[in-house]
Amino acid sequence: MPEVQLYQYHFVVKQWKGIKNAKIEQFFNTSYFFAQHPTLEFFLGIESKNNEDYLVLLLSEDSVKSIHTELESITSSKLPMIKEIKKFNKKSKADNKLRKMKENWEKAQNMVKTKKYFFVAVDVESYERDHSCILEVGWSMFDSKSEKFMDRHFCATEYKHLKNGQFVPDRKDRFIFGDTVWESLKQIGNEITKDLTGENENGNVVLVGHDVQMDVKYLESMGVNVKEVIKPVEYFDTAEMNAARVGKPNQRINLGKLLDELEIENYCLHNAGNDAHYTLCLFLELCRLPLQSPEESSSD
Repeated sequence: MPEVQLYQYHFVVKQWKGIKNAKIEQFFNTSYFFAQHPTLEFFLGIESKNNEDYLVLLLSEDSVKSIHTELESITSSKLPMIKEIKKFNKKSKADNKLRKMKENWEKAQNMVKTKKYFFVAVDVESYERDHSCILEVGWSMFDSKSEKFMDRHFCATEYKHLKNGQFVPDRKDRFIFGDTVWESLKQIGNEITKDLTGENENGNVVLVGHDVQMDVKYLESMGVNVKEVIKPVEYFDTAEMNAARVGKPNQRINLGKLLDELEIENYCLHNAGNDAHYTLCLFLELCRLPLQSPEESSSD
């Protein structure tokens, strides 16, 4: 089903009344307009401004076209299609996207505060010349009940002969939070499934990633049934969480740069185990930080 384009009624009226035509003024007289157009499609929307949400009246694109045709007939002149409503529609989409991202960010905060969930960050390092070849898998686990971390790092025996280094650093032998284990991808999948479906974790797993959906796709390519077996109760993307924090819904900052920006000490990135650990640290730090004010966001 195609997405319905919605435009703010206020902008529609403002743009066409700006033509300064008496017939257009009369057409948009409130009592006349609504009495004469009972079949127009209206919607209620929410506009975010200065961290406040406001209800706005919206028109469908078909309704706007219908009004345009009627105005041309009434005025016997060719009228321009509205420019401002397209601009608003783009802004409205961004506002709605940002609002949903902020709601997700607040949900993450609340889930950490409840101290009942098992948070897991996953990272995968693939071969720089063929991303279907998974070289490393790392995952970092944080039990919010005990506030303890556990980290694991595996390298795939199938691709022991492949090595990054031209486009991406090869740091598979520099895991700093434990021992690296060499196993087949199938066994690595079994290990992560075992870790995330234990008695304490079952039903409480929250999956975290810096581009979490890509990590999920990699796990599924290894035969890990994420949705049906691990059954995460929620997914959080740290890149999106930071975008919500700074009020810029389309902003994405890579892991290393964001860790440095937030002054989170880090070493030997591009090792899957280390990246998973630092992604989880980043997640917990983002949950502690407040949302930036519009003034702070605009000054960045």
